[in-house]
Amino acid sequence: MAQDTNPVERQVANPLTDTPNVNPLSTQQNTVSTPNKKTNKPETLGGDDQLFIDYLRVTSEGKEGSRVITHTGNVDVHYGIYRLQADKITYYEADGRLVAEGSVVFDQGDDQRITGARGEFNYRTKLGFFVDSTGFTNQTDDGTIIYFTAERVERISANEVVVTNGKFTACDETTPKWSFTAREARVRTGDRIRLKGAKFRVLDVSIIPVPFASIPIKKRDRASGFLTPTFGFSGNKGARFSGAYYKTLGRSADVTFRGDLYTGRGIGFGMDVRTRANSRSFLNFGFYAVKDRLFGHKEDAEHPNQGGSLIYADGVHYFSNGFTAVADVRLTSNLAFRQVFSDGIQQIISPIEVSQAYVNKSWNNYTLNLLARSQVISIPNVRVKTKNLPSINFDKRPSQLSFFKKAYFSFKTSLEGVSRREDVDDVALYRQATGNDPVETPALGQRFDIHPQIDVPFNFKYFNLTATAGARVTYYSNSFDALRQVVGRDVIRKYGEFQLDLRPVALAKNYYGKENAFRFRHTIEPFLTYRVIKGINNFNRVIRFDFTDTQTDTNEIEYGVTNRIFTRRYTEAVSEEAQKRLRENPSEAQKNPLSVQPYEIFTLTVRGKFFFDKTFGGALVAGRRNQIAPVTDLTFYTFGGVPRRFSPLNIDATYRPRRTFLVNTRLDFGTAGEGLRAVSSTVGYNTKLLKIFQTFYYTRAVTLAPSLMQYNNAAGKEAGTLRGSQYSPAIFLGDTNRGFYGGASLFFDFENRRALRFTPLISSLYTVGYAFDCCALTAQYYTFNVGVRQENRFLFSFRLNGIGTFGTQQLGQGFR
Repeated sequence: MAQDTNPVERQVANPLTDTPNVNPLSTQQNTVSTPNKKTNKPETLGGDDQLFIDYLRVTSEGKEGSRVITHTGNVDVHYGIYRLQADKITYYEADGRLVAEGSVVFDQGDDQRITGARGEFNYRTKLGFFVDSTGFTNQTDDGTIIYFTAERVERISANEVVVTNGKFTACDETTPKWSFTAREARVRTGDRIRLKGAKFRVLDVSIIPVPFASIPIKKRDRASGFLTPTFGFSGNKGARFSGAYYKTLGRSADVTFRGDLYTGRGIGFGMDVRTRANSRSFLNFGFYAVKDRLFGHKEDAEHPNQGGSLIYADGVHYFSNGFTAVADVRLTSNLAFRQVFSDGIQQIISPIEVSQAYVNKSWNNYTLNLLARSQVISIPNVRVKTKNLPSINFDKRPSQLSFFKKAYFSFKTSLEGVSRREDVDDVALYRQATGNDPVETPALGQRFDIHPQIDVPFNFKYFNLTATAGARVTYYSNSFDALRQVVGRDVIRKYGEFQLDLRPVALAKNYYGKENAFRFRHTIEPFLTYRVIKGINNFNRVIRFDFTDTQTDTNEIEYGVTNRIFTRRYTEAVSEEAQKRLRENPSEAQKNPLSVQPYEIFTLTVRGKFFFDKTFGGALVAGRRNQIAPVTDLTFYTFGGVPRRFSPLNIDATYRPRRTFLVNTRLDFGTAGEGLRAVSSTVGYNTKLLKIFQTFYYTRAVTLAPSLMQYNNAAGKEAGTLRGSQYSPAIFLGDTNRGFYGGASLFFDFENRRALRFTPLISSLYTVGYAFDCCALTAQYYTFNVGVRQENRFLFSFRLNGIGTFGTQQLGQGFR
């Protein structure tokens, strides 16, 4: 008397690693080959002409063609992609039926396995059933195998199975951490599992009834259907429930329809479309909109309607004829909508929104670029809107002149439609701050620019010298008058330029350690550039659309020095021992010089400018912030509030000892006694189990030296300089696929909050979770305390391997 194993406790093996219980080379087993009877019916998928049966013992009854043949002892039946194994299999020749008993295992290729205590399979129709069964489906889109147990499993077609009173899970254990039970389920091989009358269970305890569920099990990772819902809660918007429907549009496109319910505010809806033309080209576009104040507080002065819409497009396409098209479009109906309904802190605090699209082609020494661009800068009381539409640029890269081989000729040209409009809330306040009226140009002004240059390099033993001469003419269809009013009179800006760039030979020294082993190389690379631009006598008449219009006269010297430290990277010596041998025996590396490559581990550049013309041809207005090219091309921190001979020193240092670690610091240090003016720093460390990322910047409202105090602004500081400090650290520990994980992402604004005595923390995200072998739990807590966004939000999500993630989780800024 034998006891059959409970199907729930039976572990299902992976067919790719399973060892058959029949050895085809064993002489103790017998094999029979039975021809399949030909019929007029079409061939069923997966079959062939031969039925192979391996066995230890056999008995037979009846006449040939209608015999009942009983095989016992590790019976193994093969028919095409189908395989049936059991302790005993009875074969009915008349109708092609196989009745299996004891340790029944049925395989359909590598995609599906069913086991049971007893089963029947007709190898001609490919139909049958199994009782007290276990089994698994082919892998889901995340690589997970779904296991199931059932009272009865019936194969009703070549690729569909009906499961009665079944349990489904991705957990390979007796009491699964999670499972779905269903009175009926249909499994379509390579497609999906559909559950009816299902219940979601945790540790076999029923938690949530699920009337209907569908699980994709396609080999490809895209299948149409409803996505797993997400949910969260915030004090400002109430509970948030989100759902989406995903639809494939062939093999190279798909669309997702989204909907959000904010119980304290309103509803949101949107659409996302993704397309791919080839392996490198893609286009994503869509929209999102919120209908606000449908629920909760009605619209009033204290509860404004902050709904709106967003349209976006992002893509690149590489054409076979060499053209490249790029789109990066993001259009938001209003700033309040972006601040209230965006999930990322950078979207909330950024005052700039840029949309652009261009088509580009480069060939030989030429480049053609067609551009459409719009930019909105939102600052208190004013929104500055500029457009370049359309913009046609045609450039020639430096190439030798046929009649003078030592000279290289290049040019840049552009023909553009440009506009600028300043939308102001309080005109009187704007006039008080700027001394002018808001700027509003025609919807389409013209700007034509041509800029030819000639470069002549001179090479000497101890230095290289490059002389550059050029001219530039820019035509504007509109201009400012003496009162800084936009008028319809054109203006032509023209100037000549000359530049000498001096590069002495680099100084280098190698440093060695014990036993003369190479450690690093230090190089010092000084540079000096003299630059003069002359002829711009109408700078105040030029309307500023972008950086092209900030050029002024200048007579300056730019000077600096770059220090570099190089170590070695070994492309072929992988182990530490092999690398040590190369360091200690340089002759080995000389045999194959490509096996050792230099690696720049540290870079430090210090540079500054000396101005012979302190007012840049009269363009600089002392006591005001000046955005002019001679200032902004040295540093992104302003120093143009006063006339000066020496610029601040700009220092840029980067340290990257390995691919996973980076430190970069930039700072401006004043040379007129003001000391540190501004500093920024970025640190990143990225490994599998530990991720650290932080950014920091600090700027001073500079106190001028006594000799320059006449240029102070109303606050007694240098015009254009503001005190500011922001810090954004983030850390994440653990592996989201195994064990505990968690982290925090914070954003501090130390300066703008201090005057109001608010906490400097304006945004935070805390994450904690645990990943089991077949599921994961994650909890997240958000805070927003900036501008119109005052909100706390808690999110809880759980991931079921093979199913998806319920809830919303973001694992920290800088890591997505």
